[in-house]
Amino acid sequence: LSARAVTDVASRESFQELVAKEATPALVFYTAAWCEPCRDVAPHVEALVDRLEGPDLRVLRVDVQEQGALAGEQGVKSVPAFNFHRDGHVVERLAGCGPEALAEAAERHVAIHAERRLKKEKKNN
Repeated sequence: LSARAVTDVASRESFQELVAKEATPALVFYTAAWCEPCRDVAPHVEALVDRLEGPDLRVLRVDVQEQGALAGEQGVKSVPAFNFHRDGHVVERLAGCGPEALAEAAERHVAIHAERRLKKEKKNN
């Protein structure tokens, strides 16, 4: 059993902690139980978690029915939607995209953060 998993966001407070400035960059998946395209893309999100989750990416899931106010604050108008957060800010938004576009964006964000992290580690040694 893999320790890597999508983190379900239970509250606005936990969301703010998870996407804070010093937090690991996050891919936030906005979804709903009634949303067929969300169910279709969910296995691809899980595959991204297995492949990319670690020091350079964390994957969060927000149920818009349970966290409607939070989704609204984050500019989510429809589901499925994906926001990438880095340094406490949304750096990219994807809506209605296919699994390939999502994977490409996730890989790009992981690469950016990994490069920054390695530079910082090198500087500190």
